[in-house]
Amino acid sequence: METSVQPRLTLALMAMLVCSIGVVGAAPTGLTYLDSTWASHDSEDGDLVAISPDKTIIASVHGDQIFLFNSTTLDKIHSFNVDRVAAIEFSPDGNYLAINKGSTVQIKESIKLIEIATMEILERSALADDKARALAWNPDGDVIAAPGPEGDVELYRLADLSVKDTLHSVHNFDVTCIDYRPNGDNIVTGDESGRYGLWNSNGVNQNYLDLNHGLVDCEFTPDGMDILLLDERGKLISETIDGIKNFELLIPGAKQIYLSQSGTRMHVSVESDDFRGLRTYDYQTSTEIKNTTFFHKVEDLAFIEDEYSRLQKLYVAGDTGQLAVYLRQSIPEGFNEPGSDLDGDLVPDNLDPDDDGDGIIDEWDDDIGCDAPEGTPCSRYPDLSKIRNIEITIGEQLVIRDRITLPTEDSSNIRNLSRISIAADQVLSGHEADLFAAAMCANIDHGDVIQQWRESVSVSSGELGNAQVSCTLDNGMKMIEQGDSTTQISMSIITTFEFENELIFPLNLTISEQPTPTDGSIGWLAPSHPVSVTIGGERIDEQSIPLWWKDMTDGIVVTLEKNAESEPSTIESAVDIALHPLAFIVYFGILVGLATLWIRRENKIDIDLDDEHDDEEDPDYEDEDEELDSELSSDVDYEEAPAKKRTPPTSRKPPTTGKKKMYSSTVDQAPLVSKKRTVSSNLNKDGPIMKTKRKRLVVDSEPVKTVSKKKVVAKETQTVKTRKVRAQISTEETNEVVNDEPKVSVKKRKAKVEAKSKDEEEKVETTPKKKRKPVKRKKKPSSEKSIDEEKLQDNLVNDFLSED
Repeated sequence: METSVQPRLTLALMAMLVCSIGVVGAAPTGLTYLDSTWASHDSEDGDLVAISPDKTIIASVHGDQIFLFNSTTLDKIHSFNVDRVAAIEFSPDGNYLAINKGSTVQIKESIKLIEIATMEILERSALADDKARALAWNPDGDVIAAPGPEGDVELYRLADLSVKDTLHSVHNFDVTCIDYRPNGDNIVTGDESGRYGLWNSNGVNQNYLDLNHGLVDCEFTPDGMDILLLDERGKLISETIDGIKNFELLIPGAKQIYLSQSGTRMHVSVESDDFRGLRTYDYQTSTEIKNTTFFHKVEDLAFIEDEYSRLQKLYVAGDTGQLAVYLRQSIPEGFNEPGSDLDGDLVPDNLDPDDDGDGIIDEWDDDIGCDAPEGTPCSRYPDLSKIRNIEITIGEQLVIRDRITLPTEDSSNIRNLSRISIAADQVLSGHEADLFAAAMCANIDHGDVIQQWRESVSVSSGELGNAQVSCTLDNGMKMIEQGDSTTQISMSIITTFEFENELIFPLNLTISEQPTPTDGSIGWLAPSHPVSVTIGGERIDEQSIPLWWKDMTDGIVVTLEKNAESEPSTIESAVDIALHPLAFIVYFGILVGLATLWIRRENKIDIDLDDEHDDEEDPDYEDEDEELDSELSSDVDYEEAPAKKRTPPTSRKPPTTGKKKMYSSTVDQAPLVSKKRTVSSNLNKDGPIMKTKRKRLVVDSEPVKTVSKKKVVAKETQTVKTRKVRAQISTEETNEVVNDEPKVSVKKRKAKVEAKSKDEEEKVETTPKKKRKPVKRKKKPSSEKSIDEEKLQDNLVNDFLSED
């Protein structure tokens, strides 16, 4: 046991090392789409395919029918009407085709058998899980394993489809895969939860493990030593039957595992955003060595290989009414037969359905019409727009554009397969068309294409160097409606060569032969002969050969002259200068300068608007109003002592609306100001009350701010004499403000207190001004009589009390 485990451990370590290094780019298998089966005109769907052990019969399911085809000619052998087929599998000897179909309440059966020899559906049947795709024969071909109706796996005898054994107590979810070990001793099963079990041939469980991710496939290797497990994430695990892991791969989009008969190669079908097709791995090293790219869905497939385990044919179910057939090359019927051959494709005209090589069947040529010379039928003269066209362009590189046009029938089949490759709709999208072109280009052996053109094309001076191959779809796919059977698909295979040295003109270009398609090229579908040739380039006069028959000459030789470069005109020179890269720097600088000027202009306008707005508003005016309001409020609150109300003298009336003229700076309003500021001597024998109050309440160091007359006017609703007096006080305070600017002439007020006289006049002369700013009062000369403030206050109180 130790001797067998040691090599496998070594192999596992090698596989892990290879995976850590990375996968080397795989080469194409050389297979490409070249044919299709045709079930019927109204067939649809198609997600199951199986091939007989002798590789002669292909079985596929389309809708509610099972079709049998000849694997070589693709001719239909037979068909069967069966409802809702979920799985099909040939017996090891090829005598039977087991099917798992849908059951009904009236007919409880799902497992049925088709006898290939008689092409009949046998009467015997069994009831299983009619939705399960897992179905397996034992190596002897006398037992069929399938998921049972209760979730377990049941083994049915071939003779009468009775239950032989039940594999139970392991799977609690739907079983997704079943496979027999090649020697028949063991069975492996897997389910949607990720649990797989190993059983002996009698149905006894030997072991089971959980992988935590649903399994989509499980297989024994042909030697029976390893088990392959594939989960829904695309993780593929290879381990021995004893549970020792060999290697592990992550293949996004992996759907199913297929092994070569020798066991040296492992194929995995893949459908993901990055790749759809078949990846081929070397099983010993777990490295990808080949791939085949598809342009349609990948639901199921079958293959034929040679004795070296190399793929020769692929039959792919793409969920349509056809199977896509992938081949290395297409050999038409009658190839190399003797007889007259107009187009040179080595198929005699009596066997060739297209004698003129334009991809249109001869029977249709005359109906469609052509530009054939008078007296020549269209079946003998090709449509020049549809024959193969070789366009050679010479410049810094040599570019060969090989444009082919596919026949009408093949074009229709390709569109049918592509139509639901991305979205199930009635019209082909641009993405689906690009997917087809990319797939066809990926399957071409680029090295063979480059070598073939290197041998066919030569130039008199210079040598062809490195090259690369690309493909483009010209027309016939995008926005073509379903059912179109006449529009042909055209695509180009472009080969670009570098020159090893500089060319010398005049230049002789020689095309020695018309190259034939290489392995993996879809060019096998298109007629290769005759061709049209066009040769040109920069400052080289174009030369063309509209129709080159293969048997005309051994090759063509074209002499090319390079035209002298003409002097550019004034307009062309101006355009060249204007489009020079350095000119764009100047353009950019001009744009930046203009943008800067515009921004500065916008900012200047904003500033001017702000200045105009400031001139219209007088912030000092508002500040003075607010401060005077607060001063009046504080005065009223402070002096509100008397409890009795008194009626103001009749001679003292509330201020009239005419006081608003006090705000004007005109001269004619000066008498009004003087009149309103006159205070009667009846208020107090010691002098004006307002002046006394002013000196007591206002701090000398604080300037008195001018306010609007509107704020000075006392409310007419006030009846308290005290408030009336204080309103006049405020009025006088307002009028006593003197501007100390040199331009303003102010006559100072002087208060004279006389004991016997009760009349007093104050005259204030002011000059008109735009603004009145507060100033500090000058101190009175020492010669003036000082006022006793306490005495004035007492007299004020006595005055009020006496009037009451």
